[in-house]
Amino acid sequence: MDGSETTTNIAPVSGIDLSGTWHLADMRLHYADGRVRRPWARSASGSLIYAPDGHMCLSLNYPTLSGRIDCMSFCGAYQIVEDKVIHHVTASADVAEIGTVRELSIQLENRRLTLTQTPAASGGPGSRLAYVWEKADVHSASHLRSHAGSGFNRRR
Repeated sequence: MDGSETTTNIAPVSGIDLSGTWHLADMRLHYADGRVRRPWARSASGSLIYAPDGHMCLSLNYPTLSGRIDCMSFCGAYQIVEDKVIHHVTASADVAEIGTVRELSIQLENRRLTLTQTPAASGGPGSRLAYVWEKADVHSASHLRSHAGSGFNRRR
């Protein structure tokens, strides 16, 4: 993409309302044989923002096997079709992701959002990767500043 393309055909979101800020609570890799793994343990942190106008942004920090902290981040337009959210990636830390489409299943219960990718890229056939997000509230910004870098899913 050279930047001249637009996503004007993406309609504002209707039906399920994901708008707001979400913080990463967990990430689970489910294998076809029933095993469940948490590749990042409880040391990842992240935010996911859905705007009511159909735009979104995600940023995740997670540990690698070598011990460094890596980042996954992308932004773009989104739309909800039935029980799926479709992310149209227009900006990304990984240039190869720009122009791609990510489709995830939605499970929304109270203030907890689970977005599931099937199959998981690293899990093989029949696997699924579930990102669990908790809805941020007005008071969470000051809480997060005081715990910056410690992982949002660590309770103190």
